[in-house]
Amino acid sequence: MLDVNGTTISSDDIRVHLLHKFNNGINSSIDLLDETVENQEHDVYLVPRSTAPARDCYNEELLLGLFPTLFPYGCGAPHDESRPIPVSLTKHVRYLLTYADHRFEKHHSFMFVLFNMMQRQQACWNASLIASRPYFRDVAVDLQTLTSKEIETALIQISKKSFSTINNSRINSLLKQIKTVGGNEMGSACSRATLRTKIHALIFNQGLPSIFMTINPADIHSRIVLYFAGVDLDLDKILPSEIPSTYERAQIVAAHPVTTARFFNVLITSILKCMIEKGVLGPIKAYFGTVENQGRGSLHLHILLWIDHNLTPIQLKELVQNQDFRNGLLSYLEDIIKQDLSNFESENSTADSKSLFFKAHTLY
Repeated sequence: MLDVNGTTISSDDIRVHLLHKFNNGINSSIDLLDETVENQEHDVYLVPRSTAPARDCYNEELLLGLFPTLFPYGCGAPHDESRPIPVSLTKHVRYLLTYADHRFEKHHSFMFVLFNMMQRQQACWNASLIASRPYFRDVAVDLQTLTSKEIETALIQISKKSFSTINNSRINSLLKQIKTVGGNEMGSACSRATLRTKIHALIFNQGLPSIFMTINPADIHSRIVLYFAGVDLDLDKILPSEIPSTYERAQIVAAHPVTTARFFNVLITSILKCMIEKGVLGPIKAYFGTVENQGRGSLHLHILLWIDHNLTPIQLKELVQNQDFRNGLLSYLEDIIKQDLSNFESENSTADSKSLFFKAHTLY
């Protein structure tokens, strides 16, 4: 096959030709420099390649062409109009990344391409323009009278840093009077600003938080990660000899990023349900958390907790002077801070079969 610009060969012709070759068991490649290439014209196909970018919004054939090894049968991509029940892009991507054979999450670029597509779609759908009240009517008239050619010319000039206020006075006034407002697309500056606003509002409403805590799961030492990654383990009866080495576990975690994120979500959901709903830390009236990643990509959670009490920081400072209050506070802290069981060893195991069962770190 040759990748060229411009040809009359359709994709259906190429599909029929490839199926014919597979059925006949032809595995030999074509030497395009051979003098007998004229006698082998039926084996050479010219694949068109346009200079215009492919449309990634509601294009069911885009992912099929980008990742033929992930979609070997040419079906199953998002935005498939033949599907009787429509499925959103987010749900479809989540399904693909949790596929049983893990081929989508282990691909080196699939999730990054999909994340880029989802970010740009959200940016286009959620972005809006705002203008101050005195200029609103003039801005509306200018926007309605602008042509696509004028906008294209202005974009080219701006990209080349040759934009002139004399030749494009109307567009220049619009750039001064209009501001863009982004939506809550993932990872954007607008999304982070929205989260900061929520934290400030929560502090204004509930006061200063009582506890700041960091939860950092040890995914490399977790048996649940291995189970989610497809390793044959019996979680009810785990033998040290069946557990891979530390290096092998690190390789498994690095090769299954979606599985590691799934483990993190299950663990954090269980911990928050135990702390907040069951009241392990006492009655909680509010909480706010954010997820970050370490240098190697593993996830951890920072969370603020508001304990349900009516004491202000000034009142707490005065009550700490009381011995009974200090004794009660120490008893509470000793009750919620747990020990490290990293050196725990069962009676039936040998000295070489030490295992790390649980690590908990609480930061106040």
